[in-house]
Amino acid sequence: MPRYYPAYIDIKGKRCLVVGGGKVAERKVKLLLKCDAMVSVVSPELISRLKELNSKGKIKFFKGEFKEKYLKDMFLVIGATDNSEVNLKIYKAASKKNILVNIVDSPEICNFIVPSIVERGDLIIAISTGGKSPALSKKLRKELEDRYGFEYSKFLNTMGSLRKKISSKIRDKKKREEIYNKLVDSDIIKLIRDGDDETVKSRVNEIIRQRT
Repeated sequence: MPRYYPAYIDIKGKRCLVVGGGKVAERKVKLLLKCDAMVSVVSPELISRLKELNSKGKIKFFKGEFKEKYLKDMFLVIGATDNSEVNLKIYKAASKKNILVNIVDSPEICNFIVPSIVERGDLIIAISTGGKSPALSKKLRKELEDRYGFEYSKFLNTMGSLRKKISSKIRDKKKREEIYNKLVDSDIIKLIRDGDDETVKSRVNEIIRQRT
């Protein structure tokens, strides 16, 4: 049985804390910001890119060492320091308050782990080895990045628009599912990758027309 329960968490507007001011912290901060979280950073110093985010008001910066008081009202905390004592302190303090906590590269002191991800617009593929082999996660991520290109993002945008139109015009749920399945099983993704936009439109219309 897997140790971890796979889930995607909506952190839009949630208060999240990153402890650390280096390159690893920067990566974590950028991902949190991309998910529209409200991000605070605690560190004695910041690298230039984090300083820039702070100067633009994208993050809230607390200069100094980690203290438990910084966990107030936090939904999630990430420890991205190279100090094992500080990392353990973060984990214990956050766990005591039932806050989601991840210590980078230390799954034994986390109550959640961050998977490797492949992102193509709204398509997100998460890869986890339960913390046992980050190297394998990285290998699989590279393979999936090669397999799933930009065309999947464009296809999902097309599907998002079509679902609204199809739902409003076709009341029969079974017919709608048949159309969605046929669209996914068609050659539309390949046509998008080839840049054949006109044929994409005609193929979509053809599939819908055949089932209405």
